[in-house]
Amino acid sequence: MTEHMEQELSAFTAAILEDGIIDAAEVAKIRERVYADGIVDREEADFLFALNDATSGADNDASWQALFVEALSDHVLKDEISPGTIDDDEAAYLRSKIEADEVVDANELALLVSIAATGKGAPDAFNAFTLASLKAAVLEDGIIDEAEVEMIRKVIYGTGGAGGAAVDRVEADFLFELSDATSGKGNHPSWKALFVEALTAHVLEDEISPGEIDKDEAEYLIAKVEADGVIDENEKALLQNIKARATSVADNLKFKFDLFQI
Repeated sequence: MTEHMEQELSAFTAAILEDGIIDAAEVAKIRERVYADGIVDREEADFLFALNDATSGADNDASWQALFVEALSDHVLKDEISPGTIDDDEAAYLRSKIEADEVVDANELALLVSIAATGKGAPDAFNAFTLASLKAAVLEDGIIDEAEVEMIRKVIYGTGGAGGAAVDRVEADFLFELSDATSGKGNHPSWKALFVEALTAHVLEDEISPGEIDKDEAEYLIAKVEADGVIDENEKALLQNIKARATSVADNLKFKFDLFQI
């Protein structure tokens, strides 16, 4: 048996961190050690977080992020107690580890996105944490690029997110907040497409009034569109899409269609 399989985790950690980065060969050793028994236990999860915190921002091999996300997703989603879902204990554990250094780095964000995309459910507070972390990362440079649009898509439509595969009100609010914060910026064109698609689904694919815009939905849309005093390109495109697809629209929104020349 090779040395890295026999070492105490503390010694193995020290050996990996000696040069301050995690290279491809080290990732292969970490994978072999963590998956030796086919299960990623809590001690091994702690080990992965410790390595990530110590090398966050370093020029690690790309395979490190892939392993970090895979192994920690397996730890919380392939356990015997709550397979496929994030229970309260797992949510508290993940948040404590991610927030320990007061920074949600790229690997930790990728983990949150993966869990939202592939899990079957999580506590509301954990879903809110995921959305807040994603929002902060997206808005850091003030624009939404193509990779960020893909992350947003995975979280919004993921089975483990706030509304499951549907787009719920929390996620709709999140989309409007991102749009308002980046309005007029050089966002990737796919952001506008996702904004329109997801928010149209929110109001037209609901269980209460499918295909229609009822009075409550109309009031919600009006409040959000008028919140910053400007009807921007994304919001106009959203209203145009809703007008074209809805089988009926409440009078209060019809009035705004005329006012906004939709």
